Amino acid sequence: MALTKLGHLAEVKKKIASGKPVSIGVFCTGNSDRSPLARAVIEKRFRDLGFNNVAVFSFGVAAQSGKGSSSRTVRHAAAMGYDLSRHRSTTLSEALPQVKKADLLFAISPSHLAVVAEIPADDPREAGLSKEILRKGWSLVGFANKKEWTKRWRLLAGGIARGLSVTDPYGLPETSEGDKEWRKRLDNVERLGLNAVKRLTGRPLRGSTTASGEFKRYIK
Repeated sequence: MALTKLGHLAEVKKKIASGKPVSIGVFCTGNSDRSPLARAVIEKRFRDLGFNNVAVFSFGVAAQSGKGSSSRTVRHAAAMGYDLSRHRSTTLSEALPQVKKADLLFAISPSHLAVVAEIPADDPREAGLSKEILRKGWSLVGFANKKEWTKRWRLLAGGIARGLSVTDPYGLPETSEGDKEWRKRLDNVERLGLNAVKRLTGRPLRGSTTASGEFKRYIK
């Protein structure tokens, strides 16, 4: 799995650099806060770097089809320079055709990747799809921070998978402190998205700014 996974990643990087079409999927639970923002960040960063050949989509493993992002996420994302006002959630079943064709998949949590990989496991019509999903699937945290795993998924029980999830802002209190924490968690999504693109393109982020114009040294 390790060599196959890393070998596939190397091929995707070559495709990106050569200008060939590349598809990247990002997914979380409800596809309303974390994965829509991650999609917007990754998509915009590629465009800013001149890589118009990379298409990014998002979905949720337990999403309600057509649901918009939460009002707080829309507001904070706008302040950060990303427009999520027209985002509508996509379910896993709706996104499955794109998942099959995707070059890379970024899971907001390792558990999300497990769900997506397990869906076709017992379907004889989808033979090999689970392995393919694991081959091109990474946790966004692990990929962006260079802490990605290289062992087979079923060996990841216990502590190995801990620390590879992006904390969900859902459920935070409707207070000023809760709102600050909400923004902090979205800032983390942005940081991870920018670092992921850095890893895929080799383009350094030092000296660059976020979409909102705020200077940050997002270097790992």
